[in-house]
Amino acid sequence: MMPKGYITNINVNPGKIGPERRKEILDNIVDKNTFLPRGVLEEDMDATFIDFVNNDLSITIDGVKVPVIFLTIQRWSEFSKTWQFSDKYKNIELPFITIVRKPDIQQGKNQAGLWNIPGDRTYTFMKVPTWDGIRKGVDLYQIPQPTSVDITYDVRLFTNRMKDLNRLNRKVQKAFQSRQHYVNVKGHPMPLHLETISDESKIDDLENRRFYVQMFNIKLLGYILDEADFKIVPTVNRTIMATEVVDSLVCDGPAILTQEVKDDCIQYDFEFKPKAEDNFSFISKYNTSFDGLVGIYNITRIVISINGVVNFDGLVLTTPLVFNANDTIKIKVYKNLNDNGKFQLTGKLI
Repeated sequence: MMPKGYITNINVNPGKIGPERRKEILDNIVDKNTFLPRGVLEEDMDATFIDFVNNDLSITIDGVKVPVIFLTIQRWSEFSKTWQFSDKYKNIELPFITIVRKPDIQQGKNQAGLWNIPGDRTYTFMKVPTWDGIRKGVDLYQIPQPTSVDITYDVRLFTNRMKDLNRLNRKVQKAFQSRQHYVNVKGHPMPLHLETISDESKIDDLENRRFYVQMFNIKLLGYILDEADFKIVPTVNRTIMATEVVDSLVCDGPAILTQEVKDDCIQYDFEFKPKAEDNFSFISKYNTSFDGLVGIYNITRIVISINGVVNFDGLVLTTPLVFNANDTIKIKVYKNLNDNGKFQLTGKLI
């Protein structure tokens, strides 16, 4: 027989730390069936918080686990007036725990007070190689920035014994001894903050049943990630696409744009034939950043506009040119009418 108080559940396998821990978190966030992360909505955070109270804050009295009841504000208003009528004698047996979520979800502080970049842009989460039997390619899995939200829960213990309050209080204080306690919402780690502990006991009326009510106000610093906003953008590499851009030009003329995409690198070759129009427009297919302007031949000046705004004028590129997918790009060159003019833009996919 083991001595009284002998500990049998010591964890002798320490958890991962550093880069290995970050990779483990990323693996948990990603859905096991796709390369995209799991979406997170308000109901997912509610379910995780209920599990947290049921498991991490659970207390057992006389061999019976104290029940946990989740209520909305409306149900709490009714329950707080009629809670004592539930069993066969229309009385609820103490103790029990209730959870009430406040409906006023606030702008979140999960990002330490920082704001999202405006514009509802999506960002590459992962690059996934593809193969169609002929060509290799890459699909860009893109997601928006998560929307930070703060959700507040009131956890109350109803009991008629002070030692029950002590048991739950010890559980709560231990869980939040490091200021915050992390929960895992569909693979996404989110912190909980213990805001306040207050007493709502009704022991003034000596004629009615006296009981203790202790309330723990806990805030979840979470975020919303809607799967409906996820995008899969197919791209192609290890192939050359050469097309006449007449069909997509704003101004007609025998100007030629050749695009070459290889791995993350991209190259645009522009050619203006003799007596061609000196300007044309096209729609960008990719998110790109060009930092090289080379192979200039028989051209004395180049003007590049993005969505009607001039971003480059000259022959020497000193700062990168960024084209986003669906941007309208206008190219205007200055050359002799009878000469064949050429230049190249080189950069990377972003």
